[in-house]
Amino acid sequence: MSRLLPVLLVFFSLSAFAQFQVGGSLLDNCSQIDALNQAGNYAEAKEKAQLCIQGIEQQLSGEISSYFLEEIGDWTRTNLEQNQAMGITNISASYEKGSITVNVSLTNTGGGGAGLGGLLGGFAQAGLLGGGQQVTVAGIPSSLSPEGTLMVPLQGGSFLSFESYEFNTAQEAIDGMGDLINDFPVAEINATLQ
Repeated sequence: MSRLLPVLLVFFSLSAFAQFQVGGSLLDNCSQIDALNQAGNYAEAKEKAQLCIQGIEQQLSGEISSYFLEEIGDWTRTNLEQNQAMGITNISASYEKGSITVNVSLTNTGGGGAGLGGLLGGFAQAGLLGGGQQVTVAGIPSSLSPEGTLMVPLQGGSFLSFESYEFNTAQEAIDGMGDLINDFPVAEINATLQ
């Protein structure tokens, strides 16, 4: 029996690896959904649809992150991070000009539907997350908090924020990062999210 155990372990581990496939794209799943649905294989169609949506979200995230340019006016991007969890995508970048650092984050709630993403998107649309002075960015009514954080609600329940720990008031934020906000491609990002 002791000699048979290693053989069985190798057999079962090879069987598990046989299910692993390399190659392809999550978007490849999109073309398989209809046929599976028509064949009545709803569980597999649902799985393919979820993978398809994940692929589309990754593609959209890549397109949106391209708007976080290395140089925007006199500002230089020092880092760029992308994270995705529970249907919410976050793209964050830090921009520096002189001794000032501003963090710009886009939270894409995946269409603003139900769940946490929809709730956050709804708060951003209502201006409740900023709860401060009403301003307009790229023609979009936005909210500037008393501490200087700017919240811009975007299409589909997404929102863009500009913040820096170097500002203590809304006026300091306007004076310190107003040129970054004006030059940032907010309208283009919003159009991409439509």
